[in-house]
Amino acid sequence: MVLANVAGIPGSTGAAAGGEGSAVVARNPDGNYLVPGVLGDVVYRRVDGVELALDAYLQKQGTSRPGVVVVHGGGGTSGSRIARVGQLLEMLTTGGFSWFSIDYRLAPEHPFPAALDDLRAALEFVRAHAAELRIDPDRVAVLGEDYGAQLATLLAAERPPGLRAVVSLGGIYEAPLASVSPLHRVTAGMPTLLIVHGGADTDVPPEQARRYRDALAEAGVPVDMVEVPGAIHAVENWWPSQWGYKDRVVEWLSDALDLDEPRFEPYEDERLRKNVAYGTFPTTKGEPAELLLDAWIPPGEGPFPGVVLAHGGGWEAGDKVTYLTPILEPLSRAGLAWFSIDYRLTPGFRHPQQLDDLRRAIRYVRHHAADFRVDPRRLAMLGESASGQMVAQLATGPCHGIADAPDPVDREPCTVAAAVSFYGVYDFGPLVRDASPRSLLARLFGRTTLDEESRLLMRRYSPLYHAHRAMPPLLLIHGTNEMLWDQGVAFARKLEEVGADHELVRLDGAPHGMESWEGHPEWSGYKRKLVDWLEKRLAAGP
Repeated sequence: MVLANVAGIPGSTGAAAGGEGSAVVARNPDGNYLVPGVLGDVVYRRVDGVELALDAYLQKQGTSRPGVVVVHGGGGTSGSRIARVGQLLEMLTTGGFSWFSIDYRLAPEHPFPAALDDLRAALEFVRAHAAELRIDPDRVAVLGEDYGAQLATLLAAERPPGLRAVVSLGGIYEAPLASVSPLHRVTAGMPTLLIVHGGADTDVPPEQARRYRDALAEAGVPVDMVEVPGAIHAVENWWPSQWGYKDRVVEWLSDALDLDEPRFEPYEDERLRKNVAYGTFPTTKGEPAELLLDAWIPPGEGPFPGVVLAHGGGWEAGDKVTYLTPILEPLSRAGLAWFSIDYRLTPGFRHPQQLDDLRRAIRYVRHHAADFRVDPRRLAMLGESASGQMVAQLATGPCHGIADAPDPVDREPCTVAAAVSFYGVYDFGPLVRDASPRSLLARLFGRTTLDEESRLLMRRYSPLYHAHRAMPPLLLIHGTNEMLWDQGVAFARKLEEVGADHELVRLDGAPHGMESWEGHPEWSGYKRKLVDWLEKRLAAGP
């Protein structure tokens, strides 16, 4: 639906969207399902039969604020404006910036120059509509990660009008062709740059980032660099102990863009409720910390079916706006409430505590069902990768309430009507070859010896060995182009043997991670399959 006179965008006309000179029209009134108040699905360009859109967040106060164009990664072949950037969009929002997260054309259908041209067009669109978007057209930054950082730094070399600063997160700086190699495109007069790079990045070694920094400095370009100790390539895979880079990015951008307007105002949205505390846990400092979730409540009286979502990340990374962002829109549009949770991560916490957090989240939603307008009898749980194992594990056992618990939330059962696992781990055995500090045995269970006791412990937490007929219905969704495909096949075979209600959805050629499925129509059908299956399993009784 095309909206005219979009709320918060003075001067919107409702004219046909698209093209650098068109009006700003938000076609999705629900935004992007990550940050409340986003103007969703604004077409900024139509080119060669392709329609390109961005999501925009405008700070509530100020008429001429700085703006940041956000460019996702994905190696140039996958991704979208909501994939791989969830943490970055929250960072910019709470940091006081208006932002514009963009889609661009992907390879192999479109060559590299097309993506860079799309970024140029997005910058031009944002600046052309500065008054409507309440930003200063001469105080714009571009923030990119991975491939998006390569695009951002190449654009910086062109020194386009209005581009004052660039943030490159886990960027790619050297390529075989000089024309697409930021290191070989450095010129004097480029905007100021901040390079943030993982110190343990093996995909793009930090030496490459340092060479780019040195080339910029030699050309007289203002540049800063933050090297994050122990961090690998993809920023979204960085551990919470490494998230301090976010404060540095906000501080740097504030200086580079002269952010002197009133800062971020707290979220206020009844449909997308942010940072709801569903539990607490003790910290090493002796003070309790909160477990948080984001909740989407469909319009209407309800009660609605609901889904508790747990992110993946190898049990050590991620949060409630990471990895599983591609399914938020289809769930929301289907009228399903959802609750995306944080949970405690390794190595600071062990796997049994992570499972306890998932149980607690389900109990919390059930206890507050009236406030969330959900039917506690029609709840599902969904996980992906590491959390795919978690939901499958919980599905194999009973989950009664704790009758004598002092907290009434814990007296609730944590049973569900259905469970969904995307490319989960169902048997730890084949994945553990030693007890080194980085092994799953050490990180998840604190074991330092791979002995028979350790093998029995891993078997205890491997869903493959605990499947039974009375489990809730289970949907497995797996790509075939990854190491966990065999685990999905083996688990489906076991579920068939015991007579459990289940289905395995096969995505031929798909790699690990639904974010990597974005931009690939041949795999996108899983979204419809997921919604149809949940609607059937969570249907109201007669």
